Amino acid sequence: VPTNFVFGQGAIQKLHKQRLPGKKALLCVTEDKLMEKLGIQQRVIELLGQNGVSVAVFDKVTPNPTRTGVMAAAALAKESGCDFVIGLGGGSSIDTAKAASIMMANPGDLWDYVNGGTGKGQPLVNPGLPIVAITLTAGTGSEVNCWGVISNLETKEKIGFGYQELTPVLA
Repeated sequence: VPTNFVFGQGAIQKLHKQRLPGKKALLCVTEDKLMEKLGIQQRVIELLGQNGVSVAVFDKVTPNPTRTGVMAAAALAKESGCDFVIGLGGGSSIDTAKAASIMMANPGDLWDYVNGGTGKGQPLVNPGLPIVAITLTAGTGSEVNCWGVISNLETKEKIGFGYQELTPVLA
């Protein structure tokens, strides 16, 4: 696995010393505002700032991330000039970050690049932008693999997707 791992109790406190893949991050967090309520979101933003990184926050990640949410996250990233993406929290935030990284670097719609179901299965024009995963839960291992799951509410599909390029560079 090509991901650089930093782990252990308090590992997040080392974020300001990590080599990051850009200077402006799209930070994906869930709409329940849990990361904000716990003070984790602000701490991450402060640590990124100490590392010379500014942040645009996408705080509309749903428990089952959607195609429309991913497209909104990618639009915010493009408008804000983000050059990498961070998923903070659990699998939903990380899956949104992975899918948004595709759409930050490629034309069209996410479903153009999804294999299976009504997805068009087109190859990526460009690799997705770099991904950093900051997980706070033990779960599927999404922080170290190239896979994600996104729902398309219009077609009533929930489909796994993955490209080797979507493996986070730092977890």
